[in-house]
Amino acid sequence: MRTRSNLLPERRWKKYNVLNMAAAAYWILLFCCSISFIPRSYGYMGATMGVAQQACDDAKTNLIVDWDYSFTAYSCMGVSKWKPNPDISPLYYTIPNFDARKDKVWHYCMNTSILYKDRPPIRGHHRPLWAKFGEYLYLPPQRWLHNLEHGSIVMLYHPCADEEQLNKLRQLVTSCLWRHVITPYDKLSNDRPFALLAWGAKLEMNTVDIIQAVLFMRKHARMAPEDLSKEGQYDQLLLSSSSIVSDKDDSVICPWVPTTNINSDNSQQGSPFSRNMLFGGAKR
Repeated sequence: MRTRSNLLPERRWKKYNVLNMAAAAYWILLFCCSISFIPRSYGYMGATMGVAQQACDDAKTNLIVDWDYSFTAYSCMGVSKWKPNPDISPLYYTIPNFDARKDKVWHYCMNTSILYKDRPPIRGHHRPLWAKFGEYLYLPPQRWLHNLEHGSIVMLYHPCADEEQLNKLRQLVTSCLWRHVITPYDKLSNDRPFALLAWGAKLEMNTVDIIQAVLFMRKHARMAPEDLSKEGQYDQLLLSSSSIVSDKDDSVICPWVPTTNINSDNSQQGSPFSRNMLFGGAKR
């Protein structure tokens, strides 16, 4: 016969189980709610991409990790500017056996240094927040590599590069697409102080070859792991924002370039691009 005293431990056990179940339900509910409030990421590898977080990357904190703010990064330290030499032909390079759209890299917070062995790098790990489109007094590669990952074109020039050629290339790039970044880069050589970069590809030049530059941008712009037109958040030392050319998606690269009556001799001999790339393929 079960007495009242015998029932007490059983009731206490049931009460204990109910309390445990209630506590478990509480923590599950709390976890689900916290997940729902995490900002949606546009990224896929490493730190959350495109979301400003002071603990990771807010485009304002601990920026000295990428650059010590030395003026030599954007200043010509020579006696005079370098003179252009039209006898030096452009150098075009792409990573062998490389599919830019299938490549994967990681996003690292500002508590981790990111270094590159290639100069300039054309792929690699980078910061979660990318740069706003436009021209900078100086922009570290840890930022503009993220722009490349989104299909942008990055224009680099050595601080000692010829001003006339610099203005020529600047005008070309800004008139071809909205998604571009322009910044000095003091690790370019005297032989080729100008470079156009895309994800996995580069075109280095001594003097600006408009035809080859246009062909490069038409071939490689938007050919990247993420074809993303979303504006960036990093704007430290931004001199001027870019303007929309065809549309925000850059559906037509260099829309002002004529498609007929172009003399193929305008391009230097040995061009790695075909003339058909200029006549067609402007749309993406």
